[in-house]
Amino acid sequence: MGKVALNTFWSGKKEVKAGLIRAFDGNAKTSRFPFCYQIVEKMSRCLKEKTTSRVLCWIGKPRSIFLILSVFSITCGDAQVVFAGYTHRTKAFSLPVGQVPGPVEGDYQRDALMEKRTALSTSPLDNVDPPAKKQESAPKRPRARKMNLEDAINRALKANRGLADVMDRVEGTRLSLVAAEAEFELKIFPGAKVGVTGASGAGSDETLGAGITLQKRFAVGTELSIGPNTEKAADTYRTGVDTSLTQPLLRGLNREYNLSGILGAEFSARAARRNLYLTQVNIVLSTIGAVYEAIRERELVRLNEESAVRLRAHAEAAKAKEKIGLSSQIDAYRAGIQLKQAEDSLNNAREAYRDALDNLKILLALPLEEEIGVEAPLKYNVIRVAEEDAIRTAFRNRVELGQSTDTIREVKRLSRVAKHNTWPDLNVVLNYSRFGSGENFEESTTFDQDSWGISLQTTTDLARTAERVAYDQSLLSVRAARRNDSLQRDEVARQVKRDLRNLRRSENGIAIQEEQIRQAKGQLELARVKFRWGLANNFDLIDAETQLRRAETNLLSAVLDYIVGSHRLRAALGTLLERPERF
Repeated sequence: MGKVALNTFWSGKKEVKAGLIRAFDGNAKTSRFPFCYQIVEKMSRCLKEKTTSRVLCWIGKPRSIFLILSVFSITCGDAQVVFAGYTHRTKAFSLPVGQVPGPVEGDYQRDALMEKRTALSTSPLDNVDPPAKKQESAPKRPRARKMNLEDAINRALKANRGLADVMDRVEGTRLSLVAAEAEFELKIFPGAKVGVTGASGAGSDETLGAGITLQKRFAVGTELSIGPNTEKAADTYRTGVDTSLTQPLLRGLNREYNLSGILGAEFSARAARRNLYLTQVNIVLSTIGAVYEAIRERELVRLNEESAVRLRAHAEAAKAKEKIGLSSQIDAYRAGIQLKQAEDSLNNAREAYRDALDNLKILLALPLEEEIGVEAPLKYNVIRVAEEDAIRTAFRNRVELGQSTDTIREVKRLSRVAKHNTWPDLNVVLNYSRFGSGENFEESTTFDQDSWGISLQTTTDLARTAERVAYDQSLLSVRAARRNDSLQRDEVARQVKRDLRNLRRSENGIAIQEEQIRQAKGQLELARVKFRWGLANNFDLIDAETQLRRAETNLLSAVLDYIVGSHRLRAALGTLLERPERF
């Protein structure tokens, strides 16, 4: 086990006058190394030229000891020195001028420069400023809204603007149903007339009249009308009650035909409610995807920050080693290029994170300027379900299949209506009136007279060509609906199979990436040791860092894909949201 002591002297002119290094190991007594003054010369030259604030010196390999001397900062005539001695175990410590430290215990975990990166000075030696004055505190930013996955889903189901549009369409179909039912309610029509009549060679007479008509249409096609009225023409008053009944004999003598408008409105209302449910399912899936996408980008920012820190420390070490001739210029260039790539990836990840949060805000109908933070569980349970069982479950629960079946029933009904519409229009009409007349209104209210009538009425095209063509088209619609139902079932089965395969692929990917990370960490540690001992350049080190970052990113994507995919599978099975008992 190596033990190291260092004693350094510093003058007011910022020049190193002398240095003495004593090294100890388990098999040797105290000795002085003749190369210690070479160290002092290199340190002094770099400090005089003021080319860097960090001087890194690699000094030989006496026996099993490998020495690194590094000056990190100079402030007010004091020097802070970090020294690391390497054997089969490595120690790292820092000391001010004039102090001799004792042994430092603990195993080496990372490069000494990385462990002490917070102590590095990024300003040149000749540009060290005195402590800055305390700046005025900036205005406090509003606290970010914290949301978990459940909060985000509930917010989306209440405030999503696309969902609000679908709910308005549901309300619109309800109003259409009310309008269709209004055709069979009791209708009241008040009426009045005022006029003047005359003829050639005669004077003109006033005509006055008022009344009210009550109409009612029944499901079998019967139309009943009752209308009390009174009228004054010249000097004669007439007051009575007129009654009319119209009954279709061919076309219209069918309950399904007469209620077609109501039945069609009811079908539209059911379809709108099913569409609302499916939209809610899609909104929940979109919210889950958006939340985990924001978490994915946030974690990518963290992974890229950690990678950038490691590469920044490596790039600084490569530059320092290149200045004292312990590494080639290509190593410094390679490390710098990789660092810039990592910084660019970090900037892209930060921008992608902001975009993901904005997408989530739009989905949740939140102001874009509001700060939010989202959390969601990253744990998952492995799903084990047989493919055949999953498909049967989907066939029982999927709303799309219920809508497809309902569509077949609806087009069949419309086809029957179209067939009934090919009949000619033939109605029997019954009229009856009870009235009275006189020179004044009182005399006209005796209702001592009546009249009645019965007739057959028809207005139709005997060929009925348009109606027959409409019926043939309805048969085509029935066949198309059946094909669509078969296609919808195949689509549901395909979706279930696809989501199951995606889950299995994500599960395998998680296992692969976990093993990849383990290997990448081992490769990185081996490359770091070989580079530190001068057995290889930094190509392997940078490649290992790249592989580790890629494996960590792929693992994160695989885990999040599995979590989101499990929710997509539940949606494919029709069990993501509780469905109403009936639509």
